Amino acid sequence: MLLFFILICVRVISELYKLAKGKPPIDAKAYIPLLLLTLTLLDFFFNPLNIDLEKAYGKILFRACYEGTQNQATFKLREENTFELHATGAFFYDEFFLGSYIQKGDTLILDFRGKKPAHFSDKLFMDNHNRILTINRKVNDGTLLALPFYYGYCKGTN
Repeated sequence: MLLFFILICVRVISELYKLAKGKPPIDAKAYIPLLLLTLTLLDFFFNPLNIDLEKAYGKILFRACYEGTQNQATFKLREENTFELHATGAFFYDEFFLGSYIQKGDTLILDFRGKKPAHFSDKLFMDNHNRILTINRKVNDGTLLALPFYYGYCKGTN
């Protein structure tokens, strides 16, 4: 995302330089790339076009959050039995994992599409009483550790 921002800023500067260096009269076509780049930057920061990508991905039916010491993850169940896991962490770690799921009672069975996160189970337990989504993950020696996701939005406690 940062690289995208930097590239657009460099393009805006180069387009301004081209316009300043150009000989008058400059036709309206010369301003089109600068206008498009400026709109992209404005939408990047302020979203004046009110683009809502959540509608394109499908309605969120359930959401949970994990907050560790130097990392956090959000887990979303969407319409049409799809899920999204977004993990972020120290040193610019940022990764999305997608797939489909089947719910059997209080258990979710995940089927990852593509890459699967390390130390993450295919089965999740939904504890509605405590409002916790528990993911049992295996450590290198085979020990199971519980990774608790709490229901709802992340609270920013880490």
